[in-house]
Amino acid sequence: MITHSAPIKKRSAEESIILTLSGASSIGVLPFAIYRIMESDWAVACLDLFAVLALGSLFVYVYRTHKTQLPGRILAFVSMFVVFVTVLLKGISQLMWIFPALTAVFFLLPANMAAIYSILILLSIGYVLREQLTIFLALEFYVTATATLLFSYAFSDRMRKQQQQLTELATCDPLTGAGNRRAMEQKLLEVIAFQRREQSLPVSLILMDLDNFKKVNDAYGHAKGDDILRVFVETIEKRIRSTDKLYRFGGEEFVIIADNTPLKEAIKLAEEFRFSIENEGWLAKHNITISVGTAKYAPHETAFEWLGRADRAMYQAKELGRNNCCVA
Repeated sequence: MITHSAPIKKRSAEESIILTLSGASSIGVLPFAIYRIMESDWAVACLDLFAVLALGSLFVYVYRTHKTQLPGRILAFVSMFVVFVTVLLKGISQLMWIFPALTAVFFLLPANMAAIYSILILLSIGYVLREQLTIFLALEFYVTATATLLFSYAFSDRMRKQQQQLTELATCDPLTGAGNRRAMEQKLLEVIAFQRREQSLPVSLILMDLDNFKKVNDAYGHAKGDDILRVFVETIEKRIRSTDKLYRFGGEEFVIIADNTPLKEAIKLAEEFRFSIENEGWLAKHNITISVGTAKYAPHETAFEWLGRADRAMYQAKELGRNNCCVA
């Protein structure tokens, strides 16, 4: 059952990575900044203080906003920039800092982007240190750096693919590929939380139920019923807007949450969906149509109440003879 309270925002894996790296790095660099100040090494001290402030600011920003894409790219740039300038100022003795920076970049950026970024930095460092590196030291540095890069690439690529698979398992209906009920409930709570802050952008809900589905399922078996559900979802997703999302509510009931959509436009969308199912040849052969209920979100309404109004409108459409659209 959908609760009436606003959802507690959980930290994503990306947030946790950025918070850990930025927070730990900021604290870790601070003693070096203090030491450089005590040694009157002002150039490196300013660089270290810049790193502390930049990393600390990113930590606070991500902690408060939950945004990760831009902060992740900034953190990757700051990490590599600080390492590069440190090597430029202090020379070959600072090369060891490139290895944690290389690893961090692969946690913050997509694997291919991180690889290109890392290769450019390694080539730049090699050029800057060309007069200090002997052939043996250059070979040793590039072999170890390349090994670190390859390991980080493989680990990052595999981690992101596994994360994507887990996300799909947690939020997608395995039969149809539509969003599952859990994903729908989370989306409803997010939409309602936003509506309570900003009511100028309307949002509507379209609830669809397949007519005569149980008869077809009983007559031809569950395999045929599964095929009908898959074809239905494929048909709807061809006509759905990129800003909307289709969810399987349960059984043969499906929900579309239409963001930034007034009721008049939602009614038009609902009728388009009804018409497309009615005229889909294979579904029409099995006498499959849909009854649709549409409801615009009302201020201070709960998700349960909003769904309930759309559900009553959908049952009204069935009482009118099915293959109809009704408005809450």
